[in-house]
Amino acid sequence: MSAGSAGFHHAAVRSARLLQQKKHRLQRRCFLVEGPLVLAAAVDGGAVVEQVFMSQGAAASEELQSRLAGACEVWSVDQRTLESLAQTKTPQSIVGVVRFVHEPVERLPSRLPSSGAVLVVTLPDIADPGNAGTLIRSADAFGARAVCFGPTAVEPYNDKVVRASMGALFRVPIFQYAKWQQLVSAVREARLFVIAAEASGQDVRLFEPPERAALLIGQERSGLEDIPRADIDASVAIPQRSGVDSLNAAVAGSILMYEFARARGTNTT
Repeated sequence: MSAGSAGFHHAAVRSARLLQQKKHRLQRRCFLVEGPLVLAAAVDGGAVVEQVFMSQGAAASEELQSRLAGACEVWSVDQRTLESLAQTKTPQSIVGVVRFVHEPVERLPSRLPSSGAVLVVTLPDIADPGNAGTLIRSADAFGARAVCFGPTAVEPYNDKVVRASMGALFRVPIFQYAKWQQLVSAVREARLFVIAAEASGQDVRLFEPPERAALLIGQERSGLEDIPRADIDASVAIPQRSGVDSLNAAVAGSILMYEFARARGTNTT
């Protein structure tokens, strides 16, 4: 519904602006989404949009504006106010407040098909938000069923994660776990083999992926050194010519996801 105009100091604007900080996101269990394309992905994905702040002449389609108007508060704001809500240098014309979309990892088994090919991407400690967002986007592109974030990984609602995911955050189910054993219990219940991406692993070109797998992607430097070896079923690596620095986590993870999809004949369309 149209809620009218809101200025820089309006209570709704101040409350939304606080969501730029993680502690306030956690308290309210909401985050900011910028731009018509990502906001449309949120609506299409069934996310709950609580509020929208839109500048005059916003680029959002009439269809999107109509869908938002029927579902949440829509505030009209001036450019200064919009810029205070956006977290980019050249903000787009619309910013939304969206409820958290993740689930606890204990629900993962019930969200996966009981048979057939399944790939779950797990990020135990990915710290770079750009890498995390890109990995979510690749998971969407290559047919992963879920992305799981560990306790020391970047928050999936960090603004850079949201932007880098390009809307995939709302298409791929997101799960979080507080302790490693919670993830292990969930993937074992779902009958997933745990495959680690490691430099010492088997050449991925020679590896035959299991039909149901959880792919672990760690930090670029520390890797997966804190993961108990007994919980890893196999390790894979991407061959590189000697003397070259390792690929970043987003590139390496994306290549591995593609290889898994290709080897299993997973339909990515």
